[in-house]
Amino acid sequence: MIGDYKGNVRNKVVTALLQAYLDTLDYDGMKSILREAGLLELKDQRSIDQEQQIDFFSFKKVISAQNCLLFECNDLLFEIGRKFSFYLFPFGKSFEESINEITTLIDTNWDVKILERNEDHVTIHVRNCIFCSEIGISCDLFKGFLVHTLEKTLTSDERVGYESQNEDPHDPDHNTFTITLKIEKKK
Repeated sequence: MIGDYKGNVRNKVVTALLQAYLDTLDYDGMKSILREAGLLELKDQRSIDQEQQIDFFSFKKVISAQNCLLFECNDLLFEIGRKFSFYLFPFGKSFEESINEITTLIDTNWDVKILERNEDHVTIHVRNCIFCSEIGISCDLFKGFLVHTLEKTLTSDERVGYESQNEDPHDPDHNTFTITLKIEKKK
């Protein structure tokens, strides 16, 4: 891995991501990602202090291993992102609070900003998304996270779709993007 990987990630984030792997990929799938990352000891992460943190480089190794093993499994990555949202922020937070908190919990050189919000859509700008910074990797995990984080704040008769510019995962700057989350009535 080439790059600048300074920063820290709260154990709460790692635990939520591992639980999302467990739900989506089962125990063996989660272990495969951790083994590929060389961090198999994290499989018992749930039993440690959630306010402690790991270095960003270790977290990035997990994300890189995930992206390597699940290359072009876009729907699966999107579903992992949805589950990650559920486990990281299970209830009681507004969308804005969740967006602000994730950039605090993952303290590194990235940013997520809400550009516009009204009753039928939310436009978000993501700079240096840490979940898709490798060349060739789409940002489906974080898009799934954003969609589900907004859906949790809506009524049961609403759902969220999204639009984003056509991203070229081979463009080195593809991890900076704008996404519009559209709030729609269920049919």
